[in-house]
Amino acid sequence: MQTDVSPKSRLAAGLLCFFFGWLGVHRFYVGKVGTAILMVLTIGGFGVWATIDLIFIIVGAFRDAEGRLLRRWEEPDAAPARVGELQGRMDRIDRQLTDLQGVLLDMSDRVDERVTYPA
Repeated sequence: MQTDVSPKSRLAAGLLCFFFGWLGVHRFYVGKVGTAILMVLTIGGFGVWATIDLIFIIVGAFRDAEGRLLRRWEEPDAAPARVGELQGRMDRIDRQLTDLQGVLLDMSDRVDERVTYPA
Protein backbone atom coordinates (compact mmCIF):
# COMPACT_ATOMS: atom_id res chain seq x y z
CA MET A 1 0.00 0.00 0.00
CA GLN A 2 3.03 2.33 0.05
CA THR A 3 2.43 3.15 -3.64
CA ASP A 4 -0.86 4.80 -2.59
CA VAL A 5 1.04 7.30 -0.43
CA SER A 6 1.86 10.73 -1.80
CA PRO A 7 5.43 12.05 -1.60
CA LYS A 8 4.02 15.41 -0.49
CA SER A 9 4.25 16.41 3.16
CA ARG A 10 1.06 16.21 5.20
CA LEU A 11 2.48 18.75 7.65
CA ALA A 12 3.22 21.25 4.88
CA ALA A 13 -0.25 20.80 3.39
CA GLY A 14 -1.85 21.19 6.82
CA LEU A 15 0.05 24.37 7.62
CA LEU A 16 -0.67 25.82 4.19
CA CYS A 17 -4.35 24.99 4.62
CA PHE A 18 -4.50 26.45 8.13
CA PHE A 19 -2.87 29.75 7.22
CA PHE A 20 -3.79 30.13 3.53
CA GLY A 21 -6.71 27.73 3.07
CA TRP A 22 -8.97 30.51 1.87
CA LEU A 23 -6.56 30.94 -1.07
CA GLY A 24 -6.35 27.20 -1.81
CA VAL A 25 -2.56 27.22 -1.47
CA HIS A 26 -2.56 23.68 -0.06
CA ARG A 27 -4.36 22.47 -3.20
CA PHE A 28 -1.76 24.15 -5.42
CA TYR A 29 0.89 22.36 -3.31
CA VAL A 30 -0.57 18.90 -4.00
CA GLY A 31 -1.18 19.63 -7.69
CA LYS A 32 -4.94 20.21 -7.66
CA VAL A 33 -4.75 23.44 -9.64
CA GLY A 34 -8.33 23.52 -10.90
CA THR A 35 -9.94 23.25 -7.48
CA ALA A 36 -7.29 25.58 -6.06
CA ILE A 37 -8.40 28.29 -8.49
CA LEU A 38 -12.02 27.67 -7.47
CA MET A 39 -10.99 28.12 -3.84
CA VAL A 40 -9.35 31.43 -4.68
CA LEU A 41 -12.49 32.61 -6.44
CA THR A 42 -14.82 31.51 -3.61
CA ILE A 43 -12.50 32.54 -0.75
CA GLY A 44 -11.98 28.94 0.29
CA GLY A 45 -15.62 28.03 -0.26
CA PHE A 46 -16.49 30.83 2.16
CA GLY A 47 -14.26 29.13 4.73
CA VAL A 48 -16.23 25.88 4.78
CA TRP A 49 -14.27 24.15 2.02
CA ALA A 50 -10.93 25.12 3.58
CA THR A 51 -12.08 23.87 6.99
CA ILE A 52 -13.17 20.53 5.55
CA ASP A 53 -9.84 20.19 3.73
CA LEU A 54 -7.97 20.91 6.97
CA ILE A 55 -9.92 18.18 8.76
CA PHE A 56 -9.20 15.73 5.91
CA ILE A 57 -5.48 16.59 6.05
CA ILE A 58 -5.32 16.12 9.82
CA VAL A 59 -7.02 12.71 9.74
CA GLY A 60 -4.97 11.56 6.73
CA ALA A 61 -7.81 11.35 4.20
CA PHE A 62 -6.65 14.17 1.88
CA ARG A 63 -5.40 13.13 -1.57
CA ASP A 64 -3.00 14.70 -4.06
CA ALA A 65 -3.70 15.25 -7.79
CA GLU A 66 -2.87 11.60 -8.59
CA GLY A 67 -5.27 10.34 -5.93
CA ARG A 68 -2.57 9.28 -3.48
CA LEU A 69 -3.18 9.87 0.23
CA LEU A 70 -1.07 12.39 2.12
CA ARG A 71 0.12 10.18 4.98
CA ARG A 72 3.71 11.28 5.60
CA TRP A 73 4.24 14.17 7.98
CA GLU A 74 7.56 14.84 6.27
CA GLU A 75 8.70 14.44 2.69
CA PRO A 76 10.67 11.19 2.21
CA ASP A 77 14.44 11.47 2.53
CA ALA A 78 14.13 15.18 3.24
CA ALA A 79 15.38 15.01 6.82
CA PRO A 80 18.66 13.11 6.20
CA ALA A 81 19.53 15.40 3.30
CA ARG A 82 18.77 18.47 5.38
CA VAL A 83 20.83 17.19 8.30
CA GLY A 84 23.85 16.56 6.06
CA GLU A 85 23.46 19.94 4.40
CA LEU A 86 23.15 21.71 7.74
CA GLN A 87 26.17 19.84 9.12
CA GLY A 88 28.22 20.99 6.13
CA ARG A 89 27.12 24.58 6.64
CA MET A 90 27.92 24.41 10.35
CA ASP A 91 31.42 23.06 9.57
CA ARG A 92 32.04 25.92 7.10
CA ILE A 93 30.82 28.49 9.63
CA ASP A 94 33.04 26.95 12.31
CA ARG A 95 36.10 27.18 10.03
CA GLN A 96 35.27 30.78 9.12
CA LEU A 97 34.85 31.75 12.77
CA THR A 98 38.16 30.08 13.65
CA ASP A 99 39.87 32.00 10.83
CA LEU A 100 38.23 35.24 11.97
CA GLN A 101 39.34 34.62 15.55
CA GLY A 102 42.92 34.19 14.35
CA VAL A 103 42.78 37.42 12.35
CA LEU A 104 41.32 39.34 15.30
CA LEU A 105 43.98 38.01 17.69
CA ASP A 106 46.70 38.95 15.22
CA MET A 107 45.26 42.47 14.82
CA SER A 108 44.97 42.83 18.58
CA ASP A 109 48.64 41.89 19.01
CA ARG A 110 49.70 44.43 16.37
CA VAL A 111 47.65 47.18 18.02
CA ASP A 112 49.21 46.35 21.40
CA GLU A 113 52.71 46.63 19.89
CA ARG A 114 52.03 50.09 18.45
CA VAL A 115 50.09 51.64 21.30
CA THR A 116 52.05 53.09 24.18
CA TYR A 117 50.17 53.26 27.41
CA PRO A 118 50.76 56.20 29.77
CA ALA A 119 52.43 55.24 33.03
